[in-house]
Order: sequence, then structure tokens, then C-alpha cells
Amino acid sequence: MKLVVLTVLAAVQLGGGFGEASAEVDSLTENSMVIDIEVGVDSSSSAVVAHLTFDDDPQLTVPLLDRGGGVFGTRTEVEPKNYFVVFEAVGPPGELSQPVSLSDLGADLNSPLVVTTRPQAGEEEGFTQETRRVGWLALALAAASLSALAFWALGDRSEPDQDESPGPVEE
Repeated sequence: MKLVVLTVLAAVQLGGGFGEASAEVDSLTENSMVIDIEVGVDSSSSAVVAHLTFDDDPQLTVPLLDRGGGVFGTRTEVEPKNYFVVFEAVGPPGELSQPVSLSDLGADLNSPLVVTTRPQAGEEEGFTQETRRVGWLALALAAASLSALAFWALGDRSEPDQDESPGPVEE
């Protein structure tokens, strides 16, 4: 419940054709961070992009996906910096938001996060049950094939009968 309250309090109202916007840091290391950026769009735009800038670095433009209900967002990995974000509604009327920093959008850039990944509901670690079943079946089939090959190769190794004489030898 605290996380929801903090996210709501961290949302920034951009005005114009844009509603609330927020950013959340999913993981943060010394060399990279994964952020989730989200913005509400009041206009009938079908596409929204976010322009990320920091000092003299080249501008990064990332497309935002429609998350439903007029909300667009993305999850992306970037260098750990407090980027300024400008949202752009692509197409008519083609509006731009005011620049706002990631920290103003609620991103906590100060402390590294310890991220643990857990399987989603219904998802197992490693191979699925069906894959394991097929693997064991393949292993059993391989063992049976090798056994049959060994019996065939070794065959009946008993001595030939003494009564039988070898046939004529051609020279």
C-alpha cells in the first residue's frame, strides 16, 4: 500500500495535452539503470515518445506503448543520470510537454536497488514440465536403443557346432 501512495504522490501534472507523469527506477547499478516512465495523455494521440536529455549527451528518444486508458509508458535501460524528459504526442495536434527531470517524476536515483527476480504466476524456473517430460522420454529411448544395439552387436557368441564342417574355400 505504501508503494502505491508514494507513486501517486510522486506523479507530476504536466498540463496542456498531458496529464500525470511518473518515473520509477526498477534497478540501479553503477553502470546502468532500468526506469519505467509513464504519462497520461488527454488528447486523442495514438503515439507518444519521450525525449531524454542530459547535458551535452546525445538525445535519446524512446517510444511509449499504449497501456490503456490514455496512459502511455515504457520500461528502458539507460545510463544512471537524472535525465530531463520531454513528452511528445506524435501526430495532430503534436504537443510537447514542459521539460521535467526524472527525480521530479519520482525516480529515486540515490540508492542502488537490490533487485530479485521471481517467476511470474504459472512460470517455473528452468525448463517447463512438458520439456522435462520430453527430455526424460528421449533419455529412455536413447538407453533402450543402446541396449538393443549392444545385444545385436554381441549377438550369439557361442562356439560353432563340431558336427558342421566349413564349406569349400574358393581360391
